[in-house]
Formats: sequence, C-alpha cells, structure tokens
Amino acid sequence: MKRIPLLLLALALPAAVSAQQALGPGSGLVSPEINPDHSVTFRLHAPKAVTVQVTGDFLPARAIEYEQDGRKMVYEAPGVADLREGPGGVWTWTSAPLTGELYSYSFLVDGQKTMDPSNIYQNRDVATWTNIFTLSAEPGDKGWYYEVHDVPHGTLAHVWYDSPTLGARRRMSVYTPPGYEDNPKAKYPVFYLLHGSGGDEDAWTDLGRTAQILDNLIAEGKAVPMIVVMPNGVFFNQAAPGAAVNMFQPTMQNSRSQSTAEIEQSFPDIMTWVEKHYRAAKGAANTAVAGLSMGGRQSGMLSLRYPGRFGYVGLFSGVATPEGNEEALAAVFAAKPRLYWIGVGSADGVKANSLLLKEYCDAHGYPVTYRESDGGHIWRNWRIYLTEFAQKLFK
Repeated sequence: MKRIPLLLLALALPAAVSAQQALGPGSGLVSPEINPDHSVTFRLHAPKAVTVQVTGDFLPARAIEYEQDGRKMVYEAPGVADLREGPGGVWTWTSAPLTGELYSYSFLVDGQKTMDPSNIYQNRDVATWTNIFTLSAEPGDKGWYYEVHDVPHGTLAHVWYDSPTLGARRRMSVYTPPGYEDNPKAKYPVFYLLHGSGGDEDAWTDLGRTAQILDNLIAEGKAVPMIVVMPNGVFFNQAAPGAAVNMFQPTMQNSRSQSTAEIEQSFPDIMTWVEKHYRAAKGAANTAVAGLSMGGRQSGMLSLRYPGRFGYVGLFSGVATPEGNEEALAAVFAAKPRLYWIGVGSADGVKANSLLLKEYCDAHGYPVTYRESDGGHIWRNWRIYLTEFAQKLFK
C-alpha cells in the first residue's frame, strides 16, 4: 500500500476542491504528487511562460568545484528537467521512481527561479530558499526517519543564553526527548551538534531533521533519550536571521573567514548554561560533540582544547588536521574517548584531510571509526551521519 508522507498530507487534495481551499494561487493543482511507483509529478500553472523547468537534488547532479580556505571542494549542483505544457497552461513533469529521502527543488520559469505555489513546505540553506518534500519508499528507509510519525515526540525550543566570553546574549536550539517533562528526577546525556559555514542554530533542525530523526530512533529503541544542543557557531552573529537584533544577509564567506578560536574559547559558556538549566548528566561518558563541515572542524578543535571533556566526537565532512596538533591528539586519546567518528563523502573535497587524520590515528594506535559514503559536501550525507552517529551514543 502506498504511504503518503505526513509532510505531504496537506497537499494531497482532490483536484475538485474549491479555489478557496486549494493550495497555490487558486489553481487547485497538486504539486508535488507522489505516485504509487514512488515517482513524483510536478505541476505549475504558467500560461504565459515560454519555458518551465524543475531543478532539484533528485536529478543527476552537476559537479562544480570551488575553493574554501585553500582547499578544493566539490559542490553537487542540482540537475534540471523540462516541464511540458498542457491544457490550460499547466506545465507537468514526472520523475523516475525515487528512493526514500528528503528532496529539495525549485522551478525555473523562463530562466527565473520560482517557488512552487502549491507546496507550502520550504527550507533555507544559508540564504537560499527551496521547496522540499519527503518520500519514504519503505518503512525504515532514509526518508522514513526524516518524516513525522505517530510516535512520542520530544520538544524543540529556541533559548537564549549569556556568553560572558563573547560579551553577548546568544540563541541556540535545544531538543529534549519524549518524556523529559514528565520525569523531573531523570537526567539525560547531552549531544552538542554544530552547523557548517553560513549556517546557524536553525540549520540542523530545518535541514538536518534532527527532531524527526531523534524521535523515530528513540521510539524504535535505536537511540537512548538525550538532550541535543544546537548552538550558533558564528561568533559574530548572535542568532539566525529574523531572531537577531540586527537584520543581516547570511553568507558562506562570513563564516569561512572566521577563526574557530572564539567558539572554542566560549564553548564552556554553552555547557555551563545547559548544565544549569537542563537535567544534564555530566562527565565524558554523558557528553558528545559533533558537527558538519565548519562544525566538524570546531568539534575536532573542541576535543583538542578540552581533552577528556567529550566521550564521543563526530567529524562530519570537517576535521582538525594532525599537523601542529600532535600533543593535543595524544591527550585526547589518552583520555580514552568511547567513540571518535569520521564521516565524509567519496566526492567531498574534505576527504583528503579526513583520510590524513584517519591514517595518522591508525599509525599511532588511536582508535577511530571511519565512514565513507557516496556523494560530496551535502546535507544528504550529513543527515545520514546524524542518523548513524546518534545510534552509537551513550551506550
């Protein structure tokens, strides 16, 4: 039986609904529509358009190389497909059957990017907005973990804390597991999860599907109930756009140009606040840190600066290289972390540094877990890493 993802239930309206009830500008169109074979049909009412295309990460990617901090990186740009115009100026295109995943897309109308007016679901990556949908081809696939299911749900809160080190009031996202409010005596381990360049405290909740992944893993008994803390890792931005006191346009360049030192130095402010305001179990056995790209490097550097503080360290497409950090790495592994986990895509420009760190650790007898997946420097990999890494924590 075909299952309609909860994300799309509001979209699955009969074509006969009234204009007042229809999504979009009175068109009554269903887009995207997931078909029984797991192909997806896109529709757009654009009677004056000359060309209409859809661009999305379900299409064959185009590899685009660029440099970041002197390193060669690979960006997998979404592919493009042409819609065909039908009666009434409705343009349509149907994909091949897709596997379970969270997918992003936009329309190109005569070359200009256009959001799908029939799909209210969108997310922001740095300063770029796209429509999204989830698809689950079978229970337990990747898309299934990114959807909302009828399981106990945790609580996602946006909280403000004082950072004396940075001299600022800052915002972070905190996930508490199902049942946290019902058991006032229970303490929970804490997982600090860091975003990448251009991101903020909303990145892992919106793009990473953290709450959905943790809810589903905990319900299955595959992850222990934990607190997940997602701070803003850009020291000169107190919060995500719209939550900060000033209006600003997020950019990758601003994040790339920063040093990680400020976040490393101020991180105890975060941990102190969390341990004061949440029922956090303390000690390395109850404390994990991981991040993607810039956040992966920050996670590595935090483990070097505070050896023995984190019992679990995860580097997702971002590492602290061993050169110049030999003594600190020795101290990290002398403290016997329970897990030091490195994940990277086979086409990721960070792979060379990830392998360098792995080989250095192997040569010195430091136990590390290395995970290589397909693809490049993309959220599709980082959601996988979160799903896998969370299952290994605090056991």
